[in-house]
Amino acid sequence: MDVQDFTQNYLQPSEAGLDRRFTMPLPDIAGLAKTGRFIVQGEQDDTFSTNIMETFASETSDVRLVEVYKNTQERVQGTFIRLVGTISVVKKGWPFFFLDAAVSNVSPITARKEDLTTRVAVHLPQADPDSRNSFFDSLSQQAGEAGYDCATRQIEQLPEFWGPLWSGHTGGVSLDFITTLRGFAWKAYEQYCSTAPRQADFDYTPTKQHIVFKHSWTEHHLFKKMGLSVPVESQAAFFSVLVAGV
Repeated sequence: MDVQDFTQNYLQPSEAGLDRRFTMPLPDIAGLAKTGRFIVQGEQDDTFSTNIMETFASETSDVRLVEVYKNTQERVQGTFIRLVGTISVVKKGWPFFFLDAAVSNVSPITARKEDLTTRVAVHLPQADPDSRNSFFDSLSQQAGEAGYDCATRQIEQLPEFWGPLWSGHTGGVSLDFITTLRGFAWKAYEQYCSTAPRQADFDYTPTKQHIVFKHSWTEHHLFKKMGLSVPVESQAAFFSVLVAGV
């Protein structure tokens, strides 16, 4: 073995492969600075799933944000679900909010191939129901004024502490739709944190355990229903980055 070759060339860091034409500005959070980057890749059958995640933190605002760009694609049929700017945001002492932003050509409801659609869903698990309703009301008001249709619904598979989710969608590929809703969600979350009392010893364990150990399996099976083979291990790794740093 060429020792020098091994020493210099063995397993270098992967390149991000992230085309910045398809990224978007972060929400306007004071003092936000990048703290790390993670690449999680999985491959099973004819499906590959590549996750590129960056973490940010603000000492000024006491906020942690994780941003996700992800492509889960079946090579033969060409079906895909792409996360374009999904974010996880938490201000210490208040619940997480998650904004899931996806562009896909396969329906998560019918599991059939469809025209390109952009979907956004917002979650606020472990929140007081009344405060969560105020958060969603603020989000709906802003979205309505922008001319976007939206709805709030309960998902039976989610635990009671998770509560309902807020969602909106539009046809085609609309990064402007995602960017705008990310800004609306941050504004609604700021308002939420200014009115809901801070819990210094807030226990994030229920959200962390559910999303890493249970939701990874749920999404594994949901992907399978849509003809996408995504290892549960890569889903769990992806979710760990979203929630583990608090």
